[in-house]
Amino acid sequence: MQLAELCTDPVVLSCAFLCLLLHLALRSSSGRGRGRLPPGPPGLPILGALPLVGPAPHAGLAALARRYGPIMYLRMGTAGVVVASSPAAARTFLKALDARYANRPAVASAADITYGCQNMVFANYGPRWKLMRKLASVHLLGVRALADWACVRREEAGHLLRGVAEAAAAGRPVVVPEVLVCALANIVGQITVSRRVFDAHGDESNSYKDMIVSLLTGAGLFNISDFVPALARLDLQGVQAKLRRIHRQFDGLITKLLAEHAATAADRARRGRQDFVDRLRASMDAGADDESGETITEVNIKGLIFMYLFYQKANGNLSSL
Repeated sequence: MQLAELCTDPVVLSCAFLCLLLHLALRSSSGRGRGRLPPGPPGLPILGALPLVGPAPHAGLAALARRYGPIMYLRMGTAGVVVASSPAAARTFLKALDARYANRPAVASAADITYGCQNMVFANYGPRWKLMRKLASVHLLGVRALADWACVRREEAGHLLRGVAEAAAAGRPVVVPEVLVCALANIVGQITVSRRVFDAHGDESNSYKDMIVSLLTGAGLFNISDFVPALARLDLQGVQAKLRRIHRQFDGLITKLLAEHAATAADRARRGRQDFVDRLRASMDAGADDESGETITEVNIKGLIFMYLFYQKANGNLSSL
């Protein structure tokens, strides 16, 4: 078909008109402010600067920074992004104006796997986030807390070494990442809910490792819904459906752990040994915090447990998988 015929074909004209309307609608719904913005490329209709960033974002952003400067504005789909690519520019955002830019982007994949951004990683900066950070710092990550739970780490390291020795004596191969996942899950389980998550390394712990890998790969996929929020409900790539399915499996594990934890509360009270969830629930039962006037919810507790079961395993030992 000749170019002249294409330009007069009613189907082609209709498609072009619909694409123009879609572009204008998405652009108007992107919420781009009318104020003065940093320099940046004009971008393409609907896609914005996504093709300019390319499959290697670090290289694409470096090339754009050489042209537009250390602080530039990119329209990624319909979402506006300001990129700081020099130490001085990053210091401005991360130190001088850190409270103003503390919130993480509300990406679709994060909402699906964090109980609607209710954990310490994705919750918006504010009184509740400060309360969760305070409780985690004092009862889980502080110097005294680390010292109190040193016995758990030593005990679980002993379990791991005995398991490796038994496998070696029996002539069975030892897959190091799998036994590490099992050991770390049991350490976090004992610190948070006073029980080992897995009695021994096996199919159940391997299934847990597979869930982590699936969440990591799913959350790391390019998701058009993050850049064109108007398309999030359609889930064109099926990314969100996959993440929701895996998160339901994680939620089942966490719900089971919390139910067993509640059933053994009297025994822990007799022994006078409180774990992390005991302290979280004590804070929740005590009502609003004296300093912030905030309190946490059962969903926040689930989000915090999920964060430590998932993120610490992901950051700690999946690099070797």
